[in-house]
Amino acid sequence: MRAFRLLLARLLTVVALILVGTASAGVPAATAAATVQSGPTQTICGWAPVPAGWVIVSQTTAGCSGYGQRTIMQLTTETTVQACSNSPIPDGWVITAMQNTSGCASYPLYSLLRITTQTTVTDCAQSAILPGWVIIAVQTANTPCGTYGTYTVTLQTATTTYQACGHSAIAENWVITAMQNNAGCGSYPRYTMLKITDQTTVTDCAQSAIPVGWVIIATQTANTPCGTYGTYTITRLTTQTAIQVCSQTPVPAGWIVASIQTANTPCGTYGTYSLVKITDQTTLQGCGNSPVPAGWVVTSISSTNSPCGAYWVNSLLRITTQTDLQVCGNTPLPAGWTVTGTVNGSWCGVLVIQQIKKTG
Repeated sequence: MRAFRLLLARLLTVVALILVGTASAGVPAATAAATVQSGPTQTICGWAPVPAGWVIVSQTTAGCSGYGQRTIMQLTTETTVQACSNSPIPDGWVITAMQNTSGCASYPLYSLLRITTQTTVTDCAQSAILPGWVIIAVQTANTPCGTYGTYTVTLQTATTTYQACGHSAIAENWVITAMQNNAGCGSYPRYTMLKITDQTTVTDCAQSAIPVGWVIIATQTANTPCGTYGTYTITRLTTQTAIQVCSQTPVPAGWIVASIQTANTPCGTYGTYSLVKITDQTTLQGCGNSPVPAGWVVTSISSTNSPCGAYWVNSLLRITTQTDLQVCGNTPLPAGWTVTGTVNGSWCGVLVIQQIKKTG
């Protein structure tokens, strides 16, 4: 009898194992393998997304219906970790080395470093440059990063000036004042940067972005610290109501081009624009290449004895209390107005004359 009970118990155990196996087999292989393990690492299928703050530390091509499996690890207090190169790089981490390995299937293995209190780091060139950091040196030979090479990057804390490689991001209100080739930045030049603070006039390199509220008033192409780019002299718009600027300057909002000069200018191959600030005027004369200010319309154009070179002159009218106007066809239709017809006439040259009416 005892032998029979023992045999029955073993039989029930076998049946239970078979039932468990049948239940697992009824789940798609990829889903079953995606079940995570406990502990600091988890195993997921290759098709599953890697959660934020986790990295892939190893992977295989087997399992999960051909998708392979990944071992992922959650980053907590680590400051360094090795992760497969197809792993998402968490914010605040950089790549410092790479190597081929069988543990990441066909991907190389990255050495990652968390940025904490460091102010200067050497990382791989394919690593993202963190906000506020700039590249100060480039190395392409004998690096731990293969063909990518390395960048030496530093946290930019200067308040007025610094030097950085030319492919570094340039923060707003900083301009390039000089450049130097073959200065440790590989194929890139080294830039000298200047912060715009309370200056009203600055000479910077022509490839530098023009800060908002500044205009170009002169150019120089020979014997400059900016190589073939040359330099711009730029000035800040403050209390001026009229100013001459080089024609490559975008026309600032609230200003119009009143005349153009193309010969004997301080702008080299560029002409100069005479700009007039829109204040309390109700009528203005503006060159045809000047944007029509919001709230204004073109009432006639003229090309006779034009002070605008190849451009005609627009006669501009500010909309105040008018409810019905005749405007030239180059007038952007003001908000709250509609075109009610056209008018015969020659005061708009070859442009159509539109009758517009206020609807609001």
